[in-house]
Amino acid sequence: MIALLRRNIKIYFSNVVGVIMSCLGALISFFIYIGFLQQNLLSYWKFVPNIKEILDLWIIAGIIAIAGITTSFQALGQVVKDRESRTSDDMRLTDVSLANQKFAYILSSSIVSLGMQIITFLVMVIYFKIVDKINIPNNVYLEIFAFMLLGAVGATMLNAIIVSFIYSSTTFSRLSSVIGAAAGFAVATYMPYGTLSVHVQNLIKCIPSSYEAASLRNLLLSQISKEKLNSSLRQKLIDYLGIHFKINNYQLSRLDNAYIILGMIAVFALIIMIISALSERKRSI
Repeated sequence: MIALLRRNIKIYFSNVVGVIMSCLGALISFFIYIGFLQQNLLSYWKFVPNIKEILDLWIIAGIIAIAGITTSFQALGQVVKDRESRTSDDMRLTDVSLANQKFAYILSSSIVSLGMQIITFLVMVIYFKIVDKINIPNNVYLEIFAFMLLGAVGATMLNAIIVSFIYSSTTFSRLSSVIGAAAGFAVATYMPYGTLSVHVQNLIKCIPSSYEAASLRNLLLSQISKEKLNSSLRQKLIDYLGIHFKINNYQLSRLDNAYIILGMIAVFALIIMIISALSERKRSI
């Protein structure tokens, strides 16, 4: 299994152009924000102190979550390639069980997702530090990494369920474009959480990466919003930017978000096991 894990990671990163395009796919939201969204949001919230810093940190959180979704899906493309080329059938002749094969694909894609999130995060932090003089406290980096890890696994598990039904590279390529476009809406980044209808907000809460984004927003914005804003204005920004989610009027903490992501991971793992068992049964008939 370790050999398969190394092989999947090596294949992904050996395609330098593919890695760059994957990274740019995540950063396209960053370029859209700089070119279009930033000025619109600044003019809308111009009466808020330190609004540029708040919005910069808000977009960082959202784009990290987008990167986790899109890059894990791209990495899982190896599953489709192996299935299409019958390489997966050859693997069945080895001593690596089907469960270990699935685990290797999911683990390698999670590692890719985590790595690309870190790269995306560093690019944005360096840019905003140079251009807007934004500083992130050192004491939040460890927790940021923890939520990146949870988000990477959660996004990969959800994507693995989708990929289970894809058998063609052409279909995968087309769906990849859809996933890339939908990811920004799924974590309430292309459109701020407060502008969405209640039904759409509830749909967003079914995506594990949305809880990663909310937790990162809370981490990055918590201190500045407490120090610079009055309670009324702070609550408006919390609701508008999706810094906290609410379920049945209960405001979720970062720990709550972590538990929810872990719960979703467990549910997705069970679904993947059921799909694999049904697929194996179908093959044996």
